[in-house]
Amino acid sequence: MKLTLAPPQFFQGQGRRDYQQDHYKISESGRYFIVCDGMGGHLDGELAAQTVCCALAAYFETTPPKDFVITTEYFDKAINYAYDQLDKNDPHPYAFNNMGTTMTCVYFGDNGALVAHCGDSRIYQIRPKYYLPGNCKTATILETKDHSYVQELIDKGQITKEQAKTHPDRNIITKCMTANSDRDMPEYNSCSVMDGDYFFLCSDGILENITTEILCSVLALKISDEDKIKKIFAHCDNKTRDNFTAVLIHVQDGYLPAIIKHASPTPAAPYDPEKSKKLIDKINEFLGRKK
Repeated sequence: MKLTLAPPQFFQGQGRRDYQQDHYKISESGRYFIVCDGMGGHLDGELAAQTVCCALAAYFETTPPKDFVITTEYFDKAINYAYDQLDKNDPHPYAFNNMGTTMTCVYFGDNGALVAHCGDSRIYQIRPKYYLPGNCKTATILETKDHSYVQELIDKGQITKEQAKTHPDRNIITKCMTANSDRDMPEYNSCSVMDGDYFFLCSDGILENITTEILCSVLALKISDEDKIKKIFAHCDNKTRDNFTAVLIHVQDGYLPAIIKHASPTPAAPYDPEKSKKLIDKINEFLGRKK
């Protein structure tokens, strides 16, 4: 792997729910990190989150990408494998609301870091060295956009982010991984990665009390990663209604470029012998080789 990562930090809380439906996975290799949030309005959300986490991890471990070059095509295959397992494990395949889960994942390939998400769990890429107090935008390299009804209202300018937090339909998501149903595929993102960057994966319970500004300000502090995750946890503990799960990844050293997606080859220009000869003559003239 072309990056050196610090030991990942994480926490999980039940909030004021009667049960825990979040699930997360941290690879021993440091290649991938996953957070899933089982859907409370659906049957067996806990089972759905666990199934998707474990299925993705199993696929990554048993069928790694060739030369660890991560692509969206490879990740789509992993997602479809997770859907297969989700369908098999569904105890109520003919229910009106089949079990479902959100999914967030960061995979560090040798060619770049691929960020994938489906639903309203979120992934941040924060660069603390760019943080200016009171202005988190300079340090926020990536913040995934929720697949939710209130996010659509925000995009249309009908409500603000603050209004979305208390909107009566804030729990409606527009994309998720659901068993025995149409298969929603993830949204993919990729930005360059450099030393000092942090990736923060979280279920939506974290967002009840953690804002982008709070996250950036904590990560910019000159304290250990252990103390940083404790400070983030303190914002959620005994204050959050929903389940809350977070995974923090610190890139200590290395660099990865952004992965270029949906690139198509530039069409070849028609061959023009005269144009080619003139170009060769100019090159030779520049090099002092023209007779």
